[in-house]
Amino acid sequence: MRGLDSDEVYGYLDLVAEQALAKERELSEKRAENERLQAELRRVQAELQRVQAELDEREQLGDRVNEQVVQLFSQAQLVAEEMVQDVSRDARERIGQARAQERRIVDAAMDSAGQQVRSYAQTAQAQMQSIMESFASDVDRLGTTPLSGEPSSAATYQGDPLFDDMGDRQIRFRKSGGPQSAGSD
Repeated sequence: MRGLDSDEVYGYLDLVAEQALAKERELSEKRAENERLQAELRRVQAELQRVQAELDEREQLGDRVNEQVVQLFSQAQLVAEEMVQDVSRDARERIGQARAQERRIVDAAMDSAGQQVRSYAQTAQAQMQSIMESFASDVDRLGTTPLSGEPSSAATYQGDPLFDDMGDRQIRFRKSGGPQSAGSD
C-alpha cells in the first residue's frame, strides 16, 4: 500500500500529542506562575496603596503639625509683642513717676534752700544793722569825747555786737590781748 505508514502516523501523532501535552503542562505552569505573579502583584499593589495611604496620612499630619507650629509661633510672637508693649508702658510710667518725684524733691530742696538763704540774709542784715548802729554810736561817742585837759565823764562800756555772743574764755582772751597762758583758767 502506498500510503501512509500507520505506525509512523501514530508515532507522529503521539509525538505531537506529547508535545501538545508538554506545551499544555508548560502553559498550565505558566498560567499558575502568572496567577501567582498576579496575586503577588495584587499583594504588592495593596501594600503600596497602604504605604501610600500611610504616607498621605503622615503628610497630612505633618501639614497639621506645621500649621499648629506656625500658629504657636504666631501666638508666641503676639504674646511677646504684648509683653514688650507692657514692659515699655510700665517703664514709661515708672520714668514719669521718677521724674515727678525728682521735680518734687528739687522743688522741696529749692524751697528749703530759699528759706535758708532768706534766713541767713535776714540774720546778716540784722547783724549789719547792729554793726552799723554800733559804729554810729562809737562815732557819736568819739564826737562827744572831751578834748585833752577837759574833764571827762566816765565812759560807760557799750556792748560790741560782734563779741556779745562770745563765751567767757574768748572775752578774757580779748581783754588780755593774746592767748591765755597755761593754768590761767
